[in-house]
Amino acid sequence: MVVNPLLFIHVPKTAGTSFRFGASTYFGDGSICLDYGPGSKHTSDIVKAWMGDNPDLWVFFQKMKYKNVKMLAGHSNSVRYLPIFGLENTVTILRDPIQRLVSEYKHYSRHNGYKDSFKSFYRKSSFTNRQLKIFRRFSWPLFGFVGLTERYDESLQLLNNKYGIEIPYLTMNLGREDLKGKYDIPQDQLDETCIRNAREIDLYDKAVSQFEWRVSLFKNGMKFVAGLLSGQAKEHILGCAIPEQSDDAVVLRVKVDGAYKGEVLANEYRADLRANGAGRGGFVGFSIDISGFAKGAILECEVAETGQPLVNSPWVIRGED
Repeated sequence: MVVNPLLFIHVPKTAGTSFRFGASTYFGDGSICLDYGPGSKHTSDIVKAWMGDNPDLWVFFQKMKYKNVKMLAGHSNSVRYLPIFGLENTVTILRDPIQRLVSEYKHYSRHNGYKDSFKSFYRKSSFTNRQLKIFRRFSWPLFGFVGLTERYDESLQLLNNKYGIEIPYLTMNLGREDLKGKYDIPQDQLDETCIRNAREIDLYDKAVSQFEWRVSLFKNGMKFVAGLLSGQAKEHILGCAIPEQSDDAVVLRVKVDGAYKGEVLANEYRADLRANGAGRGGFVGFSIDISGFAKGAILECEVAETGQPLVNSPWVIRGED
């Protein structure tokens, strides 16, 4: 059961409008607050009043709860709300980068009067790696839920189960009837768009892998862990792991070049994660001593109980900068 409002980060052309209308149907009229920018006709009055030139996040949050708002939805600017909603209550939907790009081009052609070719569209920097840009400064693997457009029905079922809600399956604002269908792209354009959006494709592939693990763990009655390897600092690899259905610190198993090297407990304090509402008061971090391993060695980090790998695992150990 949802206690605090949900934050939905709406990536354009990912079935986000369908999700938003479904949420409004379930929670009721007036239950969804919108922030699509100060110039948008869709942005709610409460957002304009408290999140304008002199924003006050705390007062806005109190006003929103007073009005019994159940969800705030918006495009990339909505990440600024993370400190008050918290990572656990933040959800988003991702889509195959190239398919999303084609869909956005068709949307701009239909509704924004865009007249140039698809090639001209995808070569603009503003439309390159769009999903990556939205989450560049934020750890999307730590969000409460990350769904997939191509598996929207399944994503909705998992999200509803996690939060104890019943948002219905609706299809709104779609450029095509089948969410699972794919646009055909000439091979030369496909090759070029894949090169230009390589980093976003990597992000999406990682999201798909984690989604598969979420599905598998759910079917087997096991707990999903939101976690990642976040960086290498001198002789340590840093990371974090947040348990989804428990307040216990996550136990992680470490392997190097395929050989078991021990376990580590994710209970170190991370001030940045606490500031964004991570569970366990921010005591979800860990560090792995790699002083005894050679440059180029491959380190793997997985949840000891289930074998679920963290995002960015395996990690290739680099030498000192």
